[in-house]
Amino acid sequence: MWRVIGRLLLLAGGLGLCGWLLRQVDPRTVAEGFQKIGWLLPLALTPYLAVYVSDTLGWRFSFGSRGPAGVSFLNLFRIRWCGESLNNLVPSAYVGGEALKIFLLRKLGVGVREATAAAVVSKCVQTLAQILFIAGAALAFRSLLPDGSPVRSGLLTVTLGGLCVAIGMFFVQIAGVFGILIKLSSWTGLASKLTAERRKTLQQIDESIRTFYRTERLGFLGSIAGYLGGWLIDTLEIWLFAALMGSPITWIQALSIEAFVGVAKIMGMFVPGALGIQESGILFLGRAAGLTDPFCLTYAVFRRLRELLFIAAGWALFSLQGVSLSEVRDKPSTAR
Repeated sequence: MWRVIGRLLLLAGGLGLCGWLLRQVDPRTVAEGFQKIGWLLPLALTPYLAVYVSDTLGWRFSFGSRGPAGVSFLNLFRIRWCGESLNNLVPSAYVGGEALKIFLLRKLGVGVREATAAAVVSKCVQTLAQILFIAGAALAFRSLLPDGSPVRSGLLTVTLGGLCVAIGMFFVQIAGVFGILIKLSSWTGLASKLTAERRKTLQQIDESIRTFYRTERLGFLGSIAGYLGGWLIDTLEIWLFAALMGSPITWIQALSIEAFVGVAKIMGMFVPGALGIQESGILFLGRAAGLTDPFCLTYAVFRRLRELLFIAAGWALFSLQGVSLSEVRDKPSTAR
């Protein structure tokens, strides 16, 4: 009950923040921005579709250089779309979508150890790719800021903090993610509820993760390339949107906004859809990068509509699987 109340309060706060942002400019200027783009608006959706392709490639390599046996790239693309739709809609710290992807992979015959190990590896590699992307964007963003700006030190802090997180994630994986969780849960008595078979499965998943880092150099580099490519392609969206709107921006401005909007979304991961957090991030970062408020809010509205469109498509793909979310929730991902 308290969880539901908390989510409703966060949602209300996000809606309130969105309302405040829309009061910053005349809503008619947002409508005029879309009118300028006209029938070319669907073209602005193509970069995000390409992001899904690139991220699917990164996920495929997290299984190893050959990918999961017997699963086509098209199936991986479809499953990833379903998982991302859940992540973008449900405030589960991006865990719910990973569980859904594991569940759907199991229906295609992929072993739970392989699917879970790949989920852990891909999330860590994706985080590392994002940090590399942010580090590059931070260096570029500094050139847009005046000397002495407090944002400069903030950019450095975010980058160094992200690097520490990435290093910590790799150390945890090498030490054994699930082994550590079992030890932590033993302090509360929860570990006693794990059957010997499930405990063994979790330990085998840890070993699969360690094996990947020891033997799959090509898989690791391919995964990094796929996810980093996704971040770079995502930058193309705001650059293209600005060009279609007749308000061209530089690549550095687009790179800076995209990178740190991603950081803002992570900070608002427990707010449904990061509602309000994403929009305010675009506005404030756009101001810092020298962009106008009408453009920033027009793009923020477009980005939200694009996300809703892709979420709806993802749920449509999920509905074709013949399973329900309750079935995914009730069937433990670590069962054989």
